[in-house]
Amino acid sequence: MDDVDAAFRAFVTARRPDLLGTALLLTGDRAAAEELVQRALRRARRCSPADRDTAVLRSLAAGATSRWGRLARAEQVIEEFPAAAVPGPAGPDLATALRGLAPVTRAVVVLRWHEGLGEERTAALLHRTVPEVAAEAARGLAQLRAALAPSVFERAGAERPLEERLAGELARLAAASGRWRLTAEESLTDLAVRRTGARRRLAAGAVAAACLAGVAVPLARWAPDPPAEPATLAVPAVAAPRPVEPALPAVPVLTGPARGSLAGDEPLLAALRTVGWGSLEAPPPAEREVVLAADTPHGRVALVVGTVLEDFRGVWLTGPVGARPEELVPQVPRQLGRGRPVSLLLGGPGAATLVVVTAPGDVIAVSPRLMTGPRGTVGRTYTPVGTADGLAVVPATTTRLGPALSVRVTREGREVYRSGVDWRGADPAAASVPELSSVRPGPGTPDPQVVAAALTDLAVPLGVEPAALQPELLWSAGLPLTRGTGTVAVLVARSPGGALVVTTRAGVGGSGVTCGTQTPAGTTEVASLTIARVCDVALPGLGQTDDGRWLVVTAPPEAFSAEVLDGAGRLLDELRLTDGSAVASVPEGARTLRTRDAAGRELRETPVAPPPPGPFGDFGTGPAR
Repeated sequence: MDDVDAAFRAFVTARRPDLLGTALLLTGDRAAAEELVQRALRRARRCSPADRDTAVLRSLAAGATSRWGRLARAEQVIEEFPAAAVPGPAGPDLATALRGLAPVTRAVVVLRWHEGLGEERTAALLHRTVPEVAAEAARGLAQLRAALAPSVFERAGAERPLEERLAGELARLAAASGRWRLTAEESLTDLAVRRTGARRRLAAGAVAAACLAGVAVPLARWAPDPPAEPATLAVPAVAAPRPVEPALPAVPVLTGPARGSLAGDEPLLAALRTVGWGSLEAPPPAEREVVLAADTPHGRVALVVGTVLEDFRGVWLTGPVGARPEELVPQVPRQLGRGRPVSLLLGGPGAATLVVVTAPGDVIAVSPRLMTGPRGTVGRTYTPVGTADGLAVVPATTTRLGPALSVRVTREGREVYRSGVDWRGADPAAASVPELSSVRPGPGTPDPQVVAAALTDLAVPLGVEPAALQPELLWSAGLPLTRGTGTVAVLVARSPGGALVVTTRAGVGGSGVTCGTQTPAGTTEVASLTIARVCDVALPGLGQTDDGRWLVVTAPPEAFSAEVLDGAGRLLDELRLTDGSAVASVPEGARTLRTRDAAGRELRETPVAPPPPGPFGDFGTGPAR
């Protein structure tokens, strides 16, 4: 593009992949790492070509050791789940150990043994003295030593020097599998947009002052990169707006001629056009279109659509295989639109059949359930399925509570749709709540309906029954609402993949909201968990606007008090904790919670997690926006 000169374009294209890996090591979070790199590249744009590499590394180090970098640690859903590693003996892994280092120590370790910098260059980038950097490096090596111990699966004689092993393992983590938000070209477009905005705010001299004389810093590696290993990621930081892609041309999806195994049965199609649509007003039979008519292993299904007063609408018609049209039961699809794919699950609980209708030529992929790893990684794997004329009919499964399935549709290589599936057989009453023991003392007994809803929110996307999660009640308390006293409950479960799953829910009886879910590593001691979450109960169906937002805190019982801090570390409020826990109003700008014991000693600093942007299951929201 015109706004990016050829030399800078070449620098970004060549250097960005390695910078992303370095930033991932510094932040432990893929989204935060990408945003950090974009900010660093924007600042380096005005530097001379000889100074750009130094300026970028300085920006990365400064961002990762700032409060912004320290607080980007909680939970994240990634779209593709990496293959499981070969099981080894229980012990600390490097990703977890690296995440536990102090920010400056972590930056020193990454710059010294991943970027291959000497102590003097590292000290200059971090604005520290050489002795300080040497001390941080020694401290980092000591704290990482246990995670770098040779595996029992390594052959005898494979022992390498500690620093060499660290460099190799850091290279492996930096190459962890996962999807970056921007391609190289999109990154350049984004930088041009940021540069335009920066012109309005910054003088050229102020930016250039950040560039110090120096030579480009070479990358150093002790050994070639081994296969990628998943890094445990956190809640994404706020990212810059993605460059707008040209819109795909509109494609009619729900239109005739009919598709499916019964598409050639004209008498049947004619009869389907006359079937009632239940409580939904239907267009005249002559104006209805049969999009699908098929027999599947779990029943007969038809999709009939039409328009009433310019409003596009339609129904699924389902029943046993061979059922007459008048015996079929209508069901209104979710998010129906002429250009939108639709999906429906037939059968279940247990074995079922998934039906997906989209445009001919589209690629349909299915994720059977949300997957978790023992280190706390969470994501979905989508597998393409066979299609014929835009129709897929594939085997599936579901529990009594609902399907864990997610369907993704791509067109010309771009995602146009991702969502859960319709199923009329879900039975919310099936969420029987086992007797839960409380890990921490709390006032009163939690509302069983709130606890059941919280378990359902976890069990459905994971594709298991609630009892299989081995749930525990971490803590609960009353919540003063305008509709009466509600319940806030924090539950801990054990996912099929090995991670812990911690969810917080607030509500009154059958009405409630999920305040958020996180997935600590499976080796985490439940009694050691510290949770700080914002519950926004000012939502329709739960309470009035005056109910507002509440800060829910539960920590080990030795936590006597807590300080609520803003993004700059300024004190906003002090909380007195009862047995380590409390519910309080949320101060504006709350970002961090620092717990202290009765003697005033600091115990832990925990990010205040905001309300979640979407459900834990990462099903998708329908048509791509």
